[in-house]
Amino acid sequence: MAAFQDDNYAADELADDIDSRKIIVRLLDENTTRDTIQGYFSAFGAISDVDLKIDEGGKSRGFCFITFNDGAVIDKLVEQTHIIDTKEVVVARAIPYKDRTKTNKLFVGGLPESLSEEEISEFFDQFGTIEKIETVIDQDTQRRKHFCFIVFTSTEAVEKAVNGKNPPRSVVHKIGKFRLECRKKFPEGHPIQKKFKEMRKQQMEIYPGPSLDTFGYSYYGYSSYGYPTTFQPSYPHTFGYGGPLRPNSQRGAFGYRPY
Repeated sequence: MAAFQDDNYAADELADDIDSRKIIVRLLDENTTRDTIQGYFSAFGAISDVDLKIDEGGKSRGFCFITFNDGAVIDKLVEQTHIIDTKEVVVARAIPYKDRTKTNKLFVGGLPESLSEEEISEFFDQFGTIEKIETVIDQDTQRRKHFCFIVFTSTEAVEKAVNGKNPPRSVVHKIGKFRLECRKKFPEGHPIQKKFKEMRKQQMEIYPGPSLDTFGYSYYGYSSYGYPTTFQPSYPHTFGYGGPLRPNSQRGAFGYRPY
């Protein structure tokens, strides 16, 4: 067992080393080739790998990863302007793989009006230090919508709150008699967020009308984590709430691919 653990540790160390020497290049022209990219960035330092992302048809997806032999060249490189094939590209440090699924923002759905912000803060403080709680006010009723976002000072707090699960998987927490559904909240451009929105869109095509989740809320007034909707009650279910039954393939495993 010790040898197995040592092997895992060595693998993690190797992955961390590679991530520290890697950049991501975005907004590449669709006709820009791997050789052109390597030729351009070789001027900044020796390159060990160029990973140009292509689609199923063999066409460039407009971004790539470049791993240098020496990560020291990256700090200066990312501060400069880069033009490849007459097009300005965006260069940034690649996010380490272990951090791509982490966020310091938590989505909390199913909030009743009777639950105060102080009670919410007191409960979720057990997971880590809270920076702020973001609530949304309905412009028509001037009442708080049935969801909020909790911003922690660390990503580890969110990992604890959701047991490390990524959307659409979630964790239920109870404050008194109230059941709250909690999910990680990523920026709109994040791969997981985009994948989640695509999945919700597919569900809407199969089941037209308000899309209801386990607790009978239309994403708690937040459709696909991005577009405000109205609170939608549902029909009784196992827990007293619930929407139309989804096929196992749509409510089971979440095929997350970072890029």
